Amino acid sequence: MPSSYNLPAAVGSYSGTGAQSVAIAAVAATTNNNGNLTDSAGNLQTDFVWGNLPKQPNDERADGTPAATVAYGPAGNAQWTTTTTVPSARLNPALGNHSDIEADWGNFPSFVAAPGNFMVTAAKGDGTTVTYTSQNNLKAGDVVNITGLTASAYNLSAATVATANTLKFTVTNAANAGEITGQWYGKVEAANAKDIGDGFGLGYIQVPNVVGLTLAVALDSLKDSGYEAVNITTASAVTPAISNVALTSNVATVTTAAAHGFAVGDLVTVAPVTATTLAATLVAIATVPSTTTFTYAKTTGNVASATDTGTAKVPARFNTIKTQSTAANAANVSTTATITVTPYAAS
Repeated sequence: MPSSYNLPAAVGSYSGTGAQSVAIAAVAATTNNNGNLTDSAGNLQTDFVWGNLPKQPNDERADGTPAATVAYGPAGNAQWTTTTTVPSARLNPALGNHSDIEADWGNFPSFVAAPGNFMVTAAKGDGTTVTYTSQNNLKAGDVVNITGLTASAYNLSAATVATANTLKFTVTNAANAGEITGQWYGKVEAANAKDIGDGFGLGYIQVPNVVGLTLAVALDSLKDSGYEAVNITTASAVTPAISNVALTSNVATVTTAAAHGFAVGDLVTVAPVTATTLAATLVAIATVPSTTTFTYAKTTGNVASATDTGTAKVPARFNTIKTQSTAANAANVSTTATITVTPYAAS
């Protein structure tokens, strides 16, 4: 069977990213029982896959590893006594070279060499030159875009590479924000690499639908899709406000000032300020005639349609995303574009 591309990077590989990979890459190679060269972590120096597929990064995680213990009874029977379910963690760029591997290949299914698109793990400016730590194959004169760094002064567009080697490159620029390290979402992209048809596709993304997801999962999904972390904004949590109410034949109709995002079957708590007879606690929404109206059963006297105020809440939606500023499935959106998500308030 083919093996995955083991991380950190193999000895001598320019594709290694992060301090751990760089350290391993500097260690002399050894061999395994099959006679294959390995790095100091015991991973094969050069892995392979079948056919013309490029190298594949393995699924190494920075955290999220569940813990469990096994108890043995008197008769030697074993059972799990403590198990923990841990959500799958994001891939840790500091442990590998996912962007680098993808950047070297493009144009599925031929996988010919493609322009560079590499991770940046650190940066330092001195008022004249900015030095970036990045496993790369750039060269002096390349025009690059640098994004995703926590010190925004070092995020440069159409910058010309002054010097470069396989571990670092420099740009002549007055930016001086001190030294930053441990960067997770920094990357440098050759200006001619922004082509969604190429295999790496890191310049542009397709926006995911995060409405209804918890805030944490939504932010993770946006990052996974390619958004720069610094360009994702979380708006203040909101609660749909009531603008009109009515009740006819034991069916209450509530209109909200903006799209409520509720669905049939949601358990809603309604608190009108004026028409208090329509108040309800955790009743099922019967219909959703429009994005700003919903109905539910309420046994009481009729109430003529009238403006009102108050709130309509679905506790199950607390801290989940109500709206996103860029529509789901929008394509050709730059990874440096901004997006705002708005969650439901808890109170």
